[in-house]
Amino acid sequence: MEARPDIGDDFRVQKARIADYLTAYGADVDRVLEIACGTGEFTAMAAELTKAGRIVATDISEHALRRAGARVDHPGLELVQGDFWTDDTPAPAPLVMCVDAIHHLGDVRQVLKRMSELVEPGGTFIGNLWTLDNFHEYQRSRNGPVGHLGRCALFLANALAMNVSRGRLRWASYRTQLLRSRQVEPLLRETFDEVLDVTATRYFVAFACRRAG
Repeated sequence: MEARPDIGDDFRVQKARIADYLTAYGADVDRVLEIACGTGEFTAMAAELTKAGRIVATDISEHALRRAGARVDHPGLELVQGDFWTDDTPAPAPLVMCVDAIHHLGDVRQVLKRMSELVEPGGTFIGNLWTLDNFHEYQRSRNGPVGHLGRCALFLANALAMNVSRGRLRWASYRTQLLRSRQVEPLLRETFDEVLDVTATRYFVAFACRRAG
């Protein structure tokens, strides 16, 4: 996606902002917990920009964890496979991060609440949300007008099937929830004791928050 000139700049700005947060708020932490690490792009960033002796990276996908393990060179890296909602999560950490994934995990308010519980007192949470503001523009750019129309039709068909089946039929992205960018900061202030920074771009909102000590 970064290779596409129309959306690549937005991704690069987001990555740079997450790097800024890690440098500003995570430089001296001894442990990092990453939820939904994917293939390890931001795990590697945490390994480079913090002094953490232990980095615990979790994801539901065994394949993604294998790629993350091959990507991240860190002696204290621990990869944990599990579902954010149904499996036991690792112990709280002074720095918790979840990048490019919160909006895929379910009701954002509940996801953020659970994330806050994984942050040690006095610790920091770093993350971002893909927003609804320019969703259709983003999808048309990524998939083309016809592709976007087809995906919308499939989404509506899946939503109807899930509703008719009372949740027994689900598709891979059934948990995804997108918010307007203006909704994000109030939700963060409702969930965390302190909002350190919020940066909105065209497609995402990045943020750093703190739990009281």
